[in-house]
Amino acid sequence: MSGAAGDGVVITGLGAVSPFGAGVGALITGLRRGAAVLSPYPAGEGAPQGRRGSTIAALAPDRLDPGRIPPNAWRRLDRCSRLAVLAAAEAIENAGLGPAGGPTPAETGVVLGTMTAGADPLREFLECRFQEGSEALSPMLFATTVANAPASQCSIHLGLRGPNLTLSQMEASGLAAIVRACELIAGGAAAAILAGGVDEVPRIFEEAWRRLRLCATGDPVACRGPFDRNRGGFVPGEGAYLLLLESAAHARERGARVLVEVAAHAGLHIPVAPHARPRETTAMAGLLRRMLAGAGVAPRSLGWIAARADATRHHDRHDAQVLQLFLGDASRDVPVSSLKGALGAAGAASAAAVLVAAASIRDGFVPSTPRLVEPDERLGLQLFSGAARERPVERALVEEVATGGACAALVLARPGA
Repeated sequence: MSGAAGDGVVITGLGAVSPFGAGVGALITGLRRGAAVLSPYPAGEGAPQGRRGSTIAALAPDRLDPGRIPPNAWRRLDRCSRLAVLAAAEAIENAGLGPAGGPTPAETGVVLGTMTAGADPLREFLECRFQEGSEALSPMLFATTVANAPASQCSIHLGLRGPNLTLSQMEASGLAAIVRACELIAGGAAAAILAGGVDEVPRIFEEAWRRLRLCATGDPVACRGPFDRNRGGFVPGEGAYLLLLESAAHARERGARVLVEVAAHAGLHIPVAPHARPRETTAMAGLLRRMLAGAGVAPRSLGWIAARADATRHHDRHDAQVLQLFLGDASRDVPVSSLKGALGAAGAASAAAVLVAAASIRDGFVPSTPRLVEPDERLGLQLFSGAARERPVERALVEEVATGGACAALVLARPGA
């Protein structure tokens, strides 16, 4: 599946809840400083105690202001739904709609990507069933045990009546949801769609990652990020990152402020075992080349690339190989950054990259790779750490290759670029 600028899709609103706190402002301020907020994951039964053996995670705040959501309704929401609804409400208001602006079009849809939504409520539901019996089960908990609960709650609380979809494609979930939303808008299924990703760090997932020795453990201060010579595993992350996508015609009709245009989008699948990531590089590199060529965009014109590297050795190396093959002799000219050093690795992280790419074009900056101390020169990419580079950005590329082989990519551009 692929599309280009002729589809006429624009982004008019942004909303986020991240490890930096609630709101897009907190997220962008933290990333422009090159910061990261990491902590030991709360130890559960059977987990190692203390900092030395604990999983390091990028966790969203426990305490969140429900805003305009009534207290009784807020109490009934699971954690992923809370994150998603808050981010969705901010994106709507940021686009000049909702209570702070004009009415939200009732036909607005929701397309949400997730790796983990429903996992912890389902664990709690099953534990109660088998430990205390069916009479002890809460009917309210049952509704939160499915992955599409956050998307449904966004429609319920924001009064949205358009298409409502949930995608689960591992690490590509959030980006794949945005690509799918572009397709729906281009096809006329909706004039506006809230799209993005949401994830939490479920205890059952954290236990599996830790036992498989896939994620970083120890002292969060010493934890190295993606593309670092001494990288030692990914950091699980949680948050919600939503964007309001509209057809260009719909945005013009309501006089919306257009933040960025979607210049191109594409996706494919590379056959691989469900638990593995692809090792070949030509399919993804070819997808990126075709996508840019179809949009009339030269690789050298990219202001930066939001990479998918997550600080695991194979994935970072594969990402670098794909980007080198795609960029060719421009591989040292285009800055490459992975935000997963601050936001963690999850399906929502790829949606966060799109949101940050949009903000970078709007505000004029290129973010660094958080927690990058010693760049791995063998990867052959233009990497940097520390504070963001303040410079105009005309276009940005976001790419993701997920466990199981799902691939997605998207190019954003300054309006009129």
